[in-house]
Amino acid sequence: MNFEFKHLFTPLDVGPLTLRNRIYVTPHATMFASDNRNNLPGERLAYYCAERVKGGAALIEVSMGIVSLTGGASGVLAATSDSHFAHMMGGHPMVLSGRWPINASDPKVVEGYSKLAKKVHEYGGRCFIELDTGGTNTGGLEGISSFPYPSTTNFYTMPSFTPREMDEKKLSDLAEAFGKAAEYVRDSGLDGVDIHASHGGLITESLSSVMNRRQDKYGGSLENRMRFLNEIVQRTREHVGEQIAVGMRLFADSEKRGGNTIEDTTEIARRLDGKIDWVTVDQGIYPQNDDWQAVPMYVETGYNERLSNPVKSALKKTKVGVVGRYVDPVYAETLLSKGLADMVAMTRAMIADPELPNKARDGRLEDIRPCIGGLQDCWGRMNRGLPISCTVNPSVSREKEWGIGTIKKAETRKKVLIIGGGPAGLETARVAAQRGHDVVIYEKSRQLGGQALFAGRLPGRENLKAIVTWLTEQISKLGVEVKYGLEITPDPEVIQFVLDSEKPDAVVVATGALPIRSGYQPYNFKEIEGSDQPNVYTEVDVLTKSLDLGKEIIVADTLGFIEAPGIGEFLAKQGKSVQIISYHPNLAAELKLINHWEHLFPRLISAGIKITSSAWISRIDGRNVHLYDVFFPEKRWVALADNVILVTGKMQNDVLYGSFNGKVKETYLVGDANLGGARLGNAFYDAQSIGRLL
Repeated sequence: MNFEFKHLFTPLDVGPLTLRNRIYVTPHATMFASDNRNNLPGERLAYYCAERVKGGAALIEVSMGIVSLTGGASGVLAATSDSHFAHMMGGHPMVLSGRWPINASDPKVVEGYSKLAKKVHEYGGRCFIELDTGGTNTGGLEGISSFPYPSTTNFYTMPSFTPREMDEKKLSDLAEAFGKAAEYVRDSGLDGVDIHASHGGLITESLSSVMNRRQDKYGGSLENRMRFLNEIVQRTREHVGEQIAVGMRLFADSEKRGGNTIEDTTEIARRLDGKIDWVTVDQGIYPQNDDWQAVPMYVETGYNERLSNPVKSALKKTKVGVVGRYVDPVYAETLLSKGLADMVAMTRAMIADPELPNKARDGRLEDIRPCIGGLQDCWGRMNRGLPISCTVNPSVSREKEWGIGTIKKAETRKKVLIIGGGPAGLETARVAAQRGHDVVIYEKSRQLGGQALFAGRLPGRENLKAIVTWLTEQISKLGVEVKYGLEITPDPEVIQFVLDSEKPDAVVVATGALPIRSGYQPYNFKEIEGSDQPNVYTEVDVLTKSLDLGKEIIVADTLGFIEAPGIGEFLAKQGKSVQIISYHPNLAAELKLINHWEHLFPRLISAGIKITSSAWISRIDGRNVHLYDVFFPEKRWVALADNVILVTGKMQNDVLYGSFNGKVKETYLVGDANLGGARLGNAFYDAQSIGRLL
């Protein structure tokens, strides 16, 4: 597909340096900034950053350098050195890991920065370090003002405590420490610093009209609230001058929680015009509205434009970068052509496909692996303190071993039979074909995509279909043969017929998983009496079959993920009256980790869905659904429903593995057939591993 990019691939001057194009990657916590868990940058981070630059990005920014007064562990890092405070800010798995953040005030950081600079510069890109420090709102021991830490906004066991207000001298000293941290960046050969005035850190608190409650020169008027930031910019310039780029990330709207409006932010930006080289306009304050820091697939591309446009209009000298779930280079080109931005952040898109810029420039738009916006393996793993990956690109965090150009031709060409054309089967086929193997897929239905295709029918989750489209396109280009309408049974004669027909050297069983129909789950270890009635279905039935459902529907959930709320909304949009029964106190608890709640629950409420938590079904008798309270089992009641949809898990459909194992040289299980009910990212990781092994 040819498209003329008149702006996206033109150079841009940012302070003392020139970016080769307008695509950049904003700071994000990879959770492998440090190899040795000592908060100093290591090799893994360098390979990750270099991969994006090798793929064509002009700039990659690194999260997050924490500035302190001691040069060692203090502030947000203090919890990793003093276990007595580990239950506070350090109680967050991200901090306890030691992999993040970077200790930006330790002189030893220069060595790691230098290796990072060398790796990124090798491919013609630029690299900036984000600088911030913690305060009250992020669970530090001191902050701009004293107020209780909002611990109940997340699922981590950090108690609410009230940090102390920082004195004026410490704030002034911290501004100087920012300058020194920028000096370390310059001395290492890196290209710039990004002052982090967003997402709830100490600078955010200082600027906020509600979090900043000080009565001294650092509080009150906008001029006073900007004083800390102005001192940071001034001290930074005093230390590094114009030798490296100096910019910032600025929160533009508090969503009623940070006090500031877009008018306030525009004025802040205007007062900084020409003092900094660029600004990225953003939103989301941790932890109160973290769901807007990185949004899931429910939110449209460009959701921040209402914030960035006024700032862009107000600035004359400082360049403006925009973020907003930008995943399409054509859309990015449109922004630039309209003068709405000077550069476009395509962070999540370049996690999914580091080669996006090169592919776009070369006219290969259809080859760009799409970000689906699920946030499961980037944001979800980050929140657990684990190295991030990508649901559709498991090479993330494994760039040295699995990065661009590491899929090599196999020494011996094999005939590979893959049974099942879902994501796991398709990705295995893609990688195996790249290695030069002769690959054939048997798919029992008339279309590829498996469960991902059906999951894409859920409201707001249509993006899931994009990865199926991409995989289908890629295997077609690679010459993979697909045979539709062929279902293999474990009958020995059928197995032998397949072996005789295909003569495979390797068989990959990618037959997915089957839903548990009895309501059995690992909480009371009981099946639901009456689960075999004809009015009882599973979530898979709803999405894959044409069912004649009644008006009143109960969806019963023990998984705590997207299945139950997704099916509930799907049915409510068809005019059904839906009640979701959750065994757990919170519906869809896992989705809180991946920023879904603030976007999903309003949809459920608007659809009129009733949610009953901490309850379960003891028996189904026709339309009578007998329920009980999980915490008080003696409390029982009956609800009426025409149909019951059970969402209690899946079991791997692995029977064919035993049928082929021992009859061919190599036999593999992949995806849900290997681990029933696992997430999509597991399927891609399995497939990539096996594809490279074949």
